[in-house]
Amino acid sequence: MAPQFLIDIWDSLRQVNIWIRIGLAFILLVVLIGLSFWQKTKLESKFIWSFLRGTIQVVLFGSILGLIFGIRKLWILYFILFLMCLFAGFTNARSYPYQRMFLIGFLAITSSSLVIMTLVMFSYVIPGFDGIIPNETGTITGLTGEYVIPIGSMVISFAMRVSGIAVERVKSDIIKSKGNIEAALALGDSPYRAIQNILRESYRAGLTPTINRVASLGIVTIPGLMAGMIIGGIPPVEAAIYQVVIFLMLLSASFITSIITNIMFTRQFFTKKQQFDINFLNKIAKSDNQTTRTLLKERWKKWREKIKRKKNSVETTE
Repeated sequence: MAPQFLIDIWDSLRQVNIWIRIGLAFILLVVLIGLSFWQKTKLESKFIWSFLRGTIQVVLFGSILGLIFGIRKLWILYFILFLMCLFAGFTNARSYPYQRMFLIGFLAITSSSLVIMTLVMFSYVIPGFDGIIPNETGTITGLTGEYVIPIGSMVISFAMRVSGIAVERVKSDIIKSKGNIEAALALGDSPYRAIQNILRESYRAGLTPTINRVASLGIVTIPGLMAGMIIGGIPPVEAAIYQVVIFLMLLSASFITSIITNIMFTRQFFTKKQQFDINFLNKIAKSDNQTTRTLLKERWKKWREKIKRKKNSVETTE
């Protein structure tokens, strides 16, 4: 007997409307690919892969939402959030295939997202307050995946996006300002002081879109979460305040992630003698001239060669 969620997927895929929607979405994908060819962005494979992978992931995830929403064990909720952070770090590493990018992205996203989610999940300890996330019993067992996982996914996705923006912005600005930075280092500045303005602009670039979204709430932007809560019967004022709280969580996670990402990433540009690391700059240039798939193949090949050398050295010793 197949699991229930697989049966639900099969029943849904037998509906004609499902395939019509996919077909219409595929037309837009073809348009995107055509525009990419026209502008020579070399993003065609990413468009196709992201569309296919995202469709499969969201179908599978949507089918098991009922099970996830019913989870009440704290360690399972944290474990799911941890896996989401892990996958977010992996996604960033594929999009920005620079040295140690997976580790940097994963640590930055996990530390910021889980700290904020912990604060939110345990906010019920305030006397007379049922918590930012609705809590049925006023205890940790009152938390359910129905609220924790969707809000956590929003926080993690924003942190992931800002982490990537921060890396790309700071990388390009450091390379453009290489001469000025070298002059500042020669005059005795530390690497951090030499790139302080670059870091500041990176933070602004990552946070400005979210700040603008907050400023346009209710006039330009009607968030889906707020609209869904109102449709579900929540008073409009309460839903609006809840949405503002969510946006503040997203901004906080984005800023913390951006700071951690920039600090960890920019350290690789400099040696212990506070000079530019030429080897790292060469790797950055090489990464910019190659596709993600080629880089991953090279890393896989190097890893296999490393394992093979270790194996040969052990056999030789024996």
